[in-house]
Amino acid sequence: MTAVREARIIRRADRRNTPWANGAGTTAEIATGAASRWRFSVATLDGSSTFSPFPEVDRIFTVIGDHPVSLDFGGAPTEIRRLRPTPFAGERGPVCAAAGPTEAFNVMVHRSTTAASVDVVDFGPVHEVAADGRVAVLVLVLDGRLTTDLGPVDAGDCLLVEQGSVGTSGPATVVIAEILDRR
Repeated sequence: MTAVREARIIRRADRRNTPWANGAGTTAEIATGAASRWRFSVATLDGSSTFSPFPEVDRIFTVIGDHPVSLDFGGAPTEIRRLRPTPFAGERGPVCAAAGPTEAFNVMVHRSTTAASVDVVDFGPVHEVAADGRVAVLVLVLDGRLTTDLGPVDAGDCLLVEQGSVGTSGPATVVIAEILDRR
């Protein structure tokens, strides 16, 4: 049995919806760190809107829905395809145009205190999710299902590990987001 401390499952249905700072959309908040050092969320995108600028914040934007989006930072629009993590500085508030109704997973970190990484991977029969010196590790299940000591993690649900580790078994396609301390 794997030791687990400060790990939990966050169900899709339990996400808290919050309006964007500029009022142009909503975000379903998954989890936030102390003193706003980091945040995981999923935005619902449909049509065109402008992202709010966030000074001193680094973002990683990953389309997880069915339709790509384009981000325009003031030059030519860049198409962001499904499951391609795209980092950018939060000061840059791009115009976002969705090709159809879609969702995007967002990681936001305060760059003076934290850094982040995002990968899309397939979990096999056995995989361990460990904090191992990281501030937090979040696993968002896209397809399939994970079985853990904490219970099942279905598509749309997340496993958050802030300390210790959790053994999982799949198969599942997941987004893994890691928060690292810069201090």
